[in-house]
Formats: sequence, structure tokens, C-alpha cells
Amino acid sequence: MIEIKKGSILIYRVFDVAEEVNLHRVEELLSEPLTGTIRSRLRFTLTPRQTIIMRNAPITLGLGESDIIFQNKPVKAEVSAKIWDYGVISILFQIPIPENTSWEKLIDISAQLEQDTLIDESAKYRTQELTNLINPALREPHHWHEFEDYNIFFFEEIDGINDCKEIFDQVDVARLIVAENTAELSDRAKKSILVSTLQYSKNDLAVIDWNSALVIEPSGKKEVPEAIEFALTHLMEMRYYDSLIDQKLTMLYDSIEESRGKFFNNRFSLLSREASARYIEFSEFIERVDNSFKVVGDFYLAKIFRVSNEEFRIPEWEGNIMRKMGLLANLSALLQGEINVNRSLWLEITIVVLILFELITTFAKLAS
Repeated sequence: MIEIKKGSILIYRVFDVAEEVNLHRVEELLSEPLTGTIRSRLRFTLTPRQTIIMRNAPITLGLGESDIIFQNKPVKAEVSAKIWDYGVISILFQIPIPENTSWEKLIDISAQLEQDTLIDESAKYRTQELTNLINPALREPHHWHEFEDYNIFFFEEIDGINDCKEIFDQVDVARLIVAENTAELSDRAKKSILVSTLQYSKNDLAVIDWNSALVIEPSGKKEVPEAIEFALTHLMEMRYYDSLIDQKLTMLYDSIEESRGKFFNNRFSLLSREASARYIEFSEFIERVDNSFKVVGDFYLAKIFRVSNEEFRIPEWEGNIMRKMGLLANLSALLQGEINVNRSLWLEITIVVLILFELITTFAKLAS
């Protein structure tokens, strides 16, 4: 039986707080004396197995330790935050796994984390506190009630295996990933859960699912979790923009219905400009996301990032947003057509009125 000698649970909570963040302004704000704040920049270590360039690396802040209720008792969690330039803040709680914790105990912990709301509240409080601190650096700040949560079981030292793939023969990895502590999973279910398994060497392993992951990394480096976190922030942005575009479409449809039947309404012009502006905004966002992470070569972290995108269904989210953007573009064109028709109609009426005025004036002169 394997034994977990050293490891931790990485608990992520990701929030969308603004349309954009000026990271240079954030650095200026954080250069002022602040208690308990450590400033640094996230950097991926460039080794022969990976070459990754981030367009604009986030600012990473160490937020010290925090007492959180875990397994019905208070534990110390190391807390940190990342501020991303596209308006996202991710909060990380890192909890050490006690040495020799059994696998069944880990599964129970995983199931407990799925039901834990105190960590959610703590993350919301930390995010609001940080948002208030960097508010001058935020463009169009907002408070969206939704957030993304994700857990990574990060193992640095495991006794009882020579090749990390052997872990599948000794313990039920799938149950840990899906936090299933009451039922045995079928072989088909296990296969679908473990399909996104990646390995670079015999000493490391990553199993990525839509809601949690298992990572084995003897070096202790958090590069794989950071690549997963990066994909998670993209999912957060996709969800936010999908919700926002739904709201805008509903507002535009309602406004059109209110304006129908009226001979002419200046709101059509405002609606058209609103639709066009949103279309441009969403297009810029998609381009910014696509350009934010550049990969040179087919390396391990690149695969981690791509697989995470697939597990989070980011291509599907993007396709859905693009379809709705097409609706916005069509709606803008229809509104502009309505405006042009109304303008033409008024122009024709004006011409007719002028002709009648000329005729009346002429007949009046002849009669006199």
C-alpha cells in the first residue's frame, strides 16, 4: 500500500472583479507600506521540457496564514492571491496533508471540500479586501456573485511506487478526483475520469478533470498547478462574458419590443451603438485571451494547459459566445436598417411637405 509522505491540497477560488486591471498601477499601489503583503511576479521556470511565454504575467501576493475550519477543526492554511490583467483575482488556500494520511481519508476530505462553504466565504472576503485596496487600478469594477472553485491534490513524496503510473493499480484515483466517498465507480466511469492523464517522466504525473486534479511532482514546483490555474481564469472570464452578453441581448430585445409600433424612436440609434460596442468588446476579449499564452514547441506544460482547456470546455464556451456575438452583430445591422428606413421615410415626408408648400405658395400668388 502506498503512503503519502509529503503533499498538500491546493484550494482555488476565482473571481471576476473588473473589465481590466492596470498591473503597473497595482504595483504602484502595493509599493506603499502594507502589512502582511509580499509582492512578486509569477514566472514559469524555463527548462528543456517547457518553453512558455505569458503576454502579461499576473501579480502574485502572499497573504500570510489563515485559520480555516477544515474537517471540523481549525487548521492553518497558507493564502496567496494572483491579480490578472483581464480583471480576475484568484485566491489559493494551501493546506498541508498530514504524513501517512490514508487514501480513504483523502477521499473523505475531497468529499468534504465539495460541501465546504466557509472557504468560499473566506475567499470572498479576501477578494473584496484586495479589490478595495487596488480599486484605483481597476477599469469598470463590478461585483459578480459567481465564482470558480477547483481543488488540486499535490503530492511531492509517495512511498510504495517506482513509476507514478503504478498508483492506479494500488488506489482508486478516480474516486478522489470526483470526491465520491459512498459508492464504487464503474470501470467505464473511471475510464472517462482518468482520460486526461499526462506524464513527462516516471517520477511525475497529472490527472486533470473538470472539477479537481491530482498532481505528483517530486521537485515541489507548482508549475503544473499554475498552468491549470491559468486555464481556470480563462473559464471564469468565459462564464462572465457569456452571462453579460445574455443580459445585453435580453435588454436589447426588450428595448426593441418597447419601440416597435412607434413611427420613429431615437432609441434605435442608441441600441445600434450599444450592440456594436459590445460586439467589438467581446471580440477584443477573445483576442486578448488567445494571445495571452504563447507556447513554443510541444512541451509538457503546453499539454497541461491544452488539456485543462478541454476539460473546462473552454472551446465550447468560446463558440457559444461567438454565436451570441453574431446575434449582436445581426441585431446591430437590423437596428441600423430600421434607422435608415425611418430616416428615408422622414426625408420623403419632408420633400413632399416642401413640394406642397411650394404649390400652395404658387397658387396663393396666382390667386392674388
